[in-house]
Amino acid sequence: MPRTDSATDCADCRGLFNGTPQPHYDHVHTTDKLPRARCTEEHIVKHGYAVGFAGNSGLPQTWIFFADLEPAVVFGRAARMSAFDVNHYGVSEAAGETRYTERLGRDVVTLHLKQDSHLRDHDNEMPILKRWVRGCRPDSAYYEGPCHR
Repeated sequence: MPRTDSATDCADCRGLFNGTPQPHYDHVHTTDKLPRARCTEEHIVKHGYAVGFAGNSGLPQTWIFFADLEPAVVFGRAARMSAFDVNHYGVSEAAGETRYTERLGRDVVTLHLKQDSHLRDHDNEMPILKRWVRGCRPDSAYYEGPCHR
């Protein structure tokens, strides 16, 4: 079930691909500049990358956030390799934001997509894919990039 608050009344939610409700985001905004990173008890903004994909047979536009570029690119490529379901994907700079809202008594989750930051480039993906393989650990669900070692 989609999350609900005032997303239908939010002018920023009406941009490209943003008309489709996302079950895991209250808002999806397209912006020229991402909000600055922060981490407090009531407000977290993490920069990373979002993969957007859509497909045939009613698969709606869906966005998934990743902290690292490598798993985002691999996820998009793998989704596109589905036999029938996904016919388009893109990778964009993004920020995931979680802010506690007293009025609703819960966290409101927003995905900010940086306008014109499309990073899908098949000609230069091989080094990214190799870094992803090196950063995978069988005993962990987390990607461990070079800066994590």
